[in-house]
Amino acid sequence: MSRALSKTQLKQIVNAITKHYPAGYADKAWDNTGLHIDCSVDGDSNIGPAKVLLAVDLTASVAQEAIDKGCNLILAYHPFIFPSWKSLNPSRNTQQNSAIKLIQEGISVYCPHTSVDAAKGGVNDWLANGLVGKNTSLISSNISIEQISGQLVGGDLCEEVGYGRLVKLGAPLSLQDIIENVKASLGIKHVQVSSLHSDLSNHKIKNIALCAGSGSGVFKALSEDVDLYYTGELSHHEILRYKESGKAVIVCNHSNTERGYLKAEMVSLLTQKGIECIVIETDVNPLRVV
Repeated sequence: MSRALSKTQLKQIVNAITKHYPAGYADKAWDNTGLHIDCSVDGDSNIGPAKVLLAVDLTASVAQEAIDKGCNLILAYHPFIFPSWKSLNPSRNTQQNSAIKLIQEGISVYCPHTSVDAAKGGVNDWLANGLVGKNTSLISSNISIEQISGQLVGGDLCEEVGYGRLVKLGAPLSLQDIIENVKASLGIKHVQVSSLHSDLSNHKIKNIALCAGSGSGVFKALSEDVDLYYTGELSHHEILRYKESGKAVIVCNHSNTERGYLKAEMVSLLTQKGIECIVIETDVNPLRVV
């Protein structure tokens, strides 16, 4: 028996999502955001309560967990259908196989991606606040967080919407302290660091450019000079260029810069709207340190 949401339920949930992460903030030039699978049905009779599963990547294990836990909507940060499919061959494409299973079970899928990156209080603001950790010498009034490059919203340039953040600390922190704060805020044991300084405690940082996921495109739009670039991934040559110019780099693997936001912020935002949410257990970084 299908567990599909009613059209009214799905509309209410999507409205709650887009209130915090407006669809207009997404980078439509390449990003495939929005409702990827709509299994909603007409009428409200015999329709159970909504139950939303939050994940970064909609993998086969995530789809199965949604089925096992009786969810009827998956909110997957990364686009599930990306790039767009031209044909279906579930025996060769596990994502297409998952899509078919979800449709059979009546489970819808919504993917907000760059809307979450750009929005105020989104994943990049969360990353920025995690830079200082519990350092008692820095309070929130000593941290300036600005957008990197304004974006067009509804035809108008909105300076409050950008896909990265420029963080200016009121007092410098050592690169070593920032590394420890990053690991604590992301809940990971290891990061990769580039610096000309052998003693990271002597490399002082005041201005930081950051971007969840891959920061390459965002950092190219940056006009200000910074001491540190913080993101999930960069190319070898980008890191080399930053290091040679005396800049520090912290990379944490792509989804490590995004996953913690689900539990730290997103689940509470939606729960406050009366939506039952659970954070995925089987969605993990595809790379591990061995």
